[in-house]
Amino acid sequence: MRILMVSLAAMSAALGTARADTLAEAMVSAQESNPTLAAQRQRLRATREALPQALSQALPQLSVVGTAGRTDRDFEDPLIPDTGESETWAAQANVSQLLFGSGRVWASTRAARAQIAGAVADYEGARQTLLLDVASAYANVRQAQAVVAARETNVANLQLLLEYAQAQFDAGVVTRTDVAQSQARYAQARTLLVQAQGQMAAAVEAYRRLVGRPPSDLAAPPAAMGLPASLESALATAVDNNPALIAAQADARLADANVDVAAAQGRVNVTLEGGYGIGADFDDDLSEASTDTVGVRVAVPLLQGGAIRSRTRQQRALRSASNLDLAAAERVVQEGVTNAWTGLASARAAVNSAREQVEASELAYEGVRLEQEAGSRSTVEVLDQEADLLTARIALAQAERDLVVAERRLLAAVGTLDIPQGAGAVIDNNDQLRGR
Repeated sequence: MRILMVSLAAMSAALGTARADTLAEAMVSAQESNPTLAAQRQRLRATREALPQALSQALPQLSVVGTAGRTDRDFEDPLIPDTGESETWAAQANVSQLLFGSGRVWASTRAARAQIAGAVADYEGARQTLLLDVASAYANVRQAQAVVAARETNVANLQLLLEYAQAQFDAGVVTRTDVAQSQARYAQARTLLVQAQGQMAAAVEAYRRLVGRPPSDLAAPPAAMGLPASLESALATAVDNNPALIAAQADARLADANVDVAAAQGRVNVTLEGGYGIGADFDDDLSEASTDTVGVRVAVPLLQGGAIRSRTRQQRALRSASNLDLAAAERVVQEGVTNAWTGLASARAAVNSAREQVEASELAYEGVRLEQEAGSRSTVEVLDQEADLLTARIALAQAERDLVVAERRLLAAVGTLDIPQGAGAVIDNNDQLRGR
């Protein structure tokens, strides 16, 4: 028992060294420091570069090439004079401008914008998933602390009952069986307290992994703001805001653009080209010569072995698959929103019932204790009522945890879960993560 109390005191001290946390502060800390979200942010930045790469096809292309060499010519034929060695240099500049690409640049640009939209949706989905995980971890720590507190109270109560039963036995009022029953319940309670302490340590580490620091005195989270008023409004909000659905829509647009990109490979390309070249012998300044070229190049693929048509058919099949994936995503979102809505209703009802259960159990426990002292209740009846009180307190902790998570899960399902305003989250604006 002494070891148990020392370990509990150490954990309480560890949780109390830092300043008190709120759920909003935990969300801000996780968004700013979580490495998984930071990696997703870098992927978004990489995807954003698809647009300038696509636009670069319509911009002038300029290249400069310079060469220098040494040539030693020897001839076996004695009638041909040996010209010896020569050292020459040359430089050339080429410029080209696409005049007509049969829609290839436009299709590539559409594909790039769809890629960026999908990446933004993926990032937002990852961010909301992180915030929901933080809310769950926050609620889990509070639940674990409440369970530990309830079991500590249970251990203290059972210790008093054991001492009372021992005193009654010494006075010859009860039998040895009553003492043994109290001892068994007391030993079981200490074991369950140690297990609850271990579960709280696991909840603390999960919180630390997500938020980046251990929890302190966690304040009770307020009710979530912006919850839909009805299931119909929740479904309508999800259509416009759910990141998974937005990403599926972007994938469908990307697949449609890829069809045009593949088809454009088999069409006419018209390019304006120009060049300037100059070269000479290092030892002969009079040998310097220059050339100027300008012209229009028209490229028409006539026969590619069926590769272009095959790639076009391939992209059309992928477009059909993306449209089907979009339909499936709509069903998944509808299911998730509906389940989240019913889960929130159940969580609210569970909290109300659990609070009534705790109030009734506390009143019943006090009554049974008084009746035991009056001699009208046995030891086992008091022990059973103590167990009922503990069960009610643990159920309340579970119900309060479920309500916190259910509210945020509904917001995440409709795509509107965010850090409350005024909590200090500025990372999105600083990084300009909304695409181009």
